[in-house]
Amino acid sequence: MIGIPALLQQMSQEDLRTEIIHTWEAGQHAYVPLSLFGIDISITKAVVFLFISAAVTFLILFIGSRMLKDRPGAYQVIVEETYGFGRNHLGGQVGEEGRKWFPYTLSLFVFVLTLNLLGLIPGSFPVTSSISFTLVLALLTFFLTQFEGVRRNGAWGYFKSLVPPGLPFKPIMVPFMFFIELVQEFSKPLTLGVRLYANMLAGHLIIFVFLSFILYFGTYMAVISVPVAVVLFAFEIFVAVLQAYIFAILTQVYIELAMFREDQ
Repeated sequence: MIGIPALLQQMSQEDLRTEIIHTWEAGQHAYVPLSLFGIDISITKAVVFLFISAAVTFLILFIGSRMLKDRPGAYQVIVEETYGFGRNHLGGQVGEEGRKWFPYTLSLFVFVLTLNLLGLIPGSFPVTSSISFTLVLALLTFFLTQFEGVRRNGAWGYFKSLVPPGLPFKPIMVPFMFFIELVQEFSKPLTLGVRLYANMLAGHLIIFVFLSFILYFGTYMAVISVPVAVVLFAFEIFVAVLQAYIFAILTQVYIELAMFREDQ
């Protein structure tokens, strides 16, 4: 901790500005420029961390489940505890049949958590603080939710369940309630994606704000701003875990609610 202010004092304000302010711009730099039918699919820093997170998720959940031993080591303990967490805290939120979806939501939890934690490493890229990425994940949840609702209840049964029975003034109330329920269904992925994006972005920005005090008040402010940033960094680790869990558990709940929609 003592060496950090001294290190910052050796940097120019322009160097600090580059490190603090241009984090997101650096993540869009193309390492390998690629294009497919006019669509930019270049390998950027953000894509690299997506690959790393996918590899970690695959290593823990797929490879780990096929390397189980009678005398578990540290790696197997991590795999078993992760599986037990998903089994006990993700699946079966509404009904036991919903447990069949917990492998997906557990994979989602590990993937998002890995991205969140990697984004806290200096020099990395905070992928989950990009609204485009979080909305894509949320839209995947939306499509899976609608698919499971239609698959289990049938198309007519699922869409009929969007309107509560026994409504008065049916010519008016039925279309009105159907519209309200549709808006609610479409708002779920929006709120799911924005929640993860906003929380992760806000955490990074608050840390950057405290570090940016060094730019405006001089490097001597590092004595105050750096310890505060370290405390906020520790809190961000907690937020990273919490937001990954919230994203996964809401995904599980939305899918299960669609499954049992006609039973409600």
